[in-house]
Amino acid sequence: HGKPNKNAFFMELVVGKGGFGKVWKVKHRKSGQTFAMKQLQKYTINEESQLVPYELAQIADKACHPFLINAHYAFQDSSTLFLVLDYVNGGDLRYHITKQRKFPEEQVRFFVCCILLGLEYLHSQKVIHRDLKPENLVFNERGYLRITDLGISKEQLRGNGEDTSGTPGYMSPEVITHR
Repeated sequence: HGKPNKNAFFMELVVGKGGFGKVWKVKHRKSGQTFAMKQLQKYTINEESQLVPYELAQIADKACHPFLINAHYAFQDSSTLFLVLDYVNGGDLRYHITKQRKFPEEQVRFFVCCILLGLEYLHSQKVIHRDLKPENLVFNERGYLRITDLGISKEQLRGNGEDTSGTPGYMSPEVITHR
C-alpha cells in the first residue's frame, strides 16, 4: 500500500472514544480493505506509554498474530498519531457478559484458550500487556477473542515484573496498596 497518510483512508464512522482520542472504522481507498484507525493526541502519550514503540516495532517486523489486534500502519501530523489496526466488529467481552450474563463452561474454555494464545505470543515477544480486562478483549466475526489496546504495555525486563499498572477497578486491593 506504500506509505499511507490520513487521506489514504475513507473515514466511515467513529467506533470508539476514550481519553486518548477516537477509533474510526476506515476503508483504504486503493484496496478497499477495512481497518480500525486509532487517533491518539500526542499530548496524551507520556514516557510511561509503550504503545508507540511496541506497535511501530510490530509494523516494522510485519508481526501478526490471530489472537491480537495487529497494527498495520502508523503515521502522524503535528498533533496526532494515527495507528491503523485490524478491524473487528463482534463487540467486546464486557458487552457480551452484560448481555448474556453467563456462558457455558465449554465456551469459557474456548475464550481462555484465545486469551492464553495471545498472551503467550506477547510474552514470547517480551511484552507485558498490563491492562487485560473484558473491554480489551474483542470478538471477530467468527467468534474468536482477540486482545487489543497495548496502550500501557511494557517491554519485559529483568526486575520490572513487580511494576503495577492498569485499570483500578480490575486490580486486587493488595496490588493497589503495593502489599
